[in-house]
Amino acid sequence: MSSEKNIPLAVVSVILGVVAVALSFLPIEVQLIGIVAGIAGIVVAKRARRSEYTKDMTITIGMVLSITGLGLCLIAPVLAIIANLLALFA
Repeated sequence: MSSEKNIPLAVVSVILGVVAVALSFLPIEVQLIGIVAGIAGIVVAKRARRSEYTKDMTITIGMVLSITGLGLCLIAPVLAIIANLLALFA
């Protein structure tokens, strides 16, 4: 009964993580939204875990997806700039 409170926050963190990962493959302007979604997903997953001291798999999946999406959104523009510089000087 007490784990029912975590289900909505856990699902929200998974959705935000999926959005962050999906937006990481789009242009840089859209990746800014992915960065926000990744940070929000991490915050929501931490709140869900703090509200109940259980290790729910859905919360873990949301956290992993949000961190992955945030990382991809931050790394992809840097790699694009490096690739463009290498192409410019090659």
